[in-house]
Amino acid sequence: MRKLLFFLFISGQLFSQLEPRMFQIKKDGILSWNYYFGDDFESGQVDDAKWHKRYPWGGLLADQKQYAAPEMLSQQEGILHLKARENTEFYPVEDWMINHEQAKKHGLEIQGNAVKLDYLTSCIWSKQSFRYGYFEIRAKAPSGQGLWPAFWLYGQNSKDEIDFMEMKGERQKEVHVDVHCPDSCEKVASKPFGFPKNWGGWVKTNHPLTDQFVVYSGVWLPGSLTYYVNGVPVSHYAGDFATSMNVIANLAVARDGFAFNPGPNDETKFPADYQVDYIRVWKLTDDNEYKTSKFLGAKSTIPPIKYQTPSTAEQNDTELKKKVRFIYDKKKLSNEIGFLSMTPVQAPKDQAGAYLIQLNGLSTEDVLIQMIDSNNNQFSPTLGTNNSYYLFFPKKGSYQITIESGENKSKFTLTI
Repeated sequence: MRKLLFFLFISGQLFSQLEPRMFQIKKDGILSWNYYFGDDFESGQVDDAKWHKRYPWGGLLADQKQYAAPEMLSQQEGILHLKARENTEFYPVEDWMINHEQAKKHGLEIQGNAVKLDYLTSCIWSKQSFRYGYFEIRAKAPSGQGLWPAFWLYGQNSKDEIDFMEMKGERQKEVHVDVHCPDSCEKVASKPFGFPKNWGGWVKTNHPLTDQFVVYSGVWLPGSLTYYVNGVPVSHYAGDFATSMNVIANLAVARDGFAFNPGPNDETKFPADYQVDYIRVWKLTDDNEYKTSKFLGAKSTIPPIKYQTPSTAEQNDTELKKKVRFIYDKKKLSNEIGFLSMTPVQAPKDQAGAYLIQLNGLSTEDVLIQMIDSNNNQFSPTLGTNNSYYLFFPKKGSYQITIESGENKSKFTLTI
């Protein structure tokens, strides 16, 4: 699926004055977020300035006989493909990756600097790290027993970890969420008796999550972590982490007897393909802790970007089949409604600019978008193909945009 819009947008001009905006809609207010980091994977190859194409520590797993190999990554037509395949040959790796003691213990065959592996897998790991924000991925996880795609954050102390999404190809309606840190932060008191229990677990939804694009995301704030599937809140963790973290997406292969077993069976199809449409990181606008000048690699301006048109139905029909009481904080999560993203796209020739409106967890009844130009002319979003909405700017000038939900409003002014 292409990220370009319908034919009306093919000829046109990108206007860098339009920057991505996102609004978190809650029952008691609207939070405004700034686009901070991301990739929509439009080029022909992985951006080396943004991503490591393997785990920085190597990634060779002697006990599981697999390795995340850079050549298992590719980009075509605006989609990042993270693949996994079976392997029958000796595979060359850098000598420092081989722990000969562990290799002997687990029966890993070695010839020179090559090892006999069962699987080649894949990952991307952000070179930039982040502390707090809204993190999201739009991705299509593959079906098949033993396939193990994930979207997660990993701390610079090599211990803190936030797992926004881990899946198994055979558990098609479920997603696993989790946290880890050196002081056993995952050990929390369970109700009603307060016995310590590992926070996290499998969340079941009302329809399959594999083989279709789904938005997995999370808001990480001081002392608070909330997880979402297609904008629907699925869990809340009341805790924090010591370090900034890197963003990772990967496709692994589970093995019998190890974490997330079982491994593949005869019906598992290889090569497997975990497809990523985009990864985005957003920062709040009204807190000095989120000012971009405080973060390494931040830029004062955001380049023009293009995003794939999501299906409205895809974003709004997800429901929890059963709430996991231990991780579902009803009091905290009952305030959540959803997310509204406005991303710049190519405009028709007769327009000065355009936004794609993406509703994540929202319906058109939940939110109202209005725009007024300097002459008090009013404009509303236009419905395009694929049930997607666009906000057009007919000419250059100053515009005020209002986002309204219930009694809550958020306004901002821009000039193009």
